[in-house]
Amino acid sequence: MSRRQPGSRAEPPVESQAPLSLLEVLRRSTRHLAASGSETPRLDSELILAHALQLDRIDIYVQFERPLGEADLALIRPLLAARAQGRPLAQLVGRREFFGLDFAVDERVLIPRPESELLVELAIRLQPEAERAADLGSGSGCLGIAMAANLPQLRCDLVELDPGAAAVASQNVARHHLQARVRVREGSWAEPLEGLGPYQLLVSNPPYVTTSEWERLERSVRDFEPRRALDGGEDGLGPYRELLPQLPGVAAPGATILLEGDPRRLGGVERLVQEVLGEVATARHLDLTGRERVLEVRLP
Repeated sequence: MSRRQPGSRAEPPVESQAPLSLLEVLRRSTRHLAASGSETPRLDSELILAHALQLDRIDIYVQFERPLGEADLALIRPLLAARAQGRPLAQLVGRREFFGLDFAVDERVLIPRPESELLVELAIRLQPEAERAADLGSGSGCLGIAMAANLPQLRCDLVELDPGAAAVASQNVARHHLQARVRVREGSWAEPLEGLGPYQLLVSNPPYVTTSEWERLERSVRDFEPRRALDGGEDGLGPYRELLPQLPGVAAPGATILLEGDPRRLGGVERLVQEVLGEVATARHLDLTGRERVLEVRLP
């Protein structure tokens, strides 16, 4: 993330009257992003240069003496400027890796986070023979696509309310050649799935940041990622209240439901599950930082 300190001055982006070497552009870019508050200025610079020049990262060092002319610098400058202003690197390069797969991302979808990989890991381990699954509020489609890519018998529906996000999800389905088994459906939570089930596996990473927390998020998140994918209302539980009542109508007997949530409020999600779905078996699972991140629900 990029965090510029008040009063700090970043040197101007790469400017030159004569060709600069690739290594010198990397050095100047790194200094510029560091002064702008980037926490990973060298890595950011490497990825921006590689993207702009259509290189692999290693090529930057293999070709470090390569001269860059004005046409090259014209590709690099706007990306550096946008990163210095806080725009996420994933949006600048148009992609993010998730569960070993490459996903297209832009400002219409939430950038996939490493902690959400736990949902996929659990889905594969708990329901390895599942034939039907749904990713509710799919955004980029990373959860459902990663499940389908690792479970060859699985057919998965990606449900997304926002047309722009649904378009990105469709792009990612095609990117991974899964059109035969993964379908994007527009609508709210499980509503588009009525009559299409039953589903043995239902996963969701709904918005779970409270409105007050959203207002205090890092600029690179608050100003550049879609609020609808983050803001869960006053207590961060609003989307769960909408989602949970729709699940019994599409879930198969013995279905597994996996819900990501804020570690501080996963207990509240569990209480909602018990209120809406009755006495069902639940378990909480820890993410890589040792915090409770995913609630597992097993229907009778």
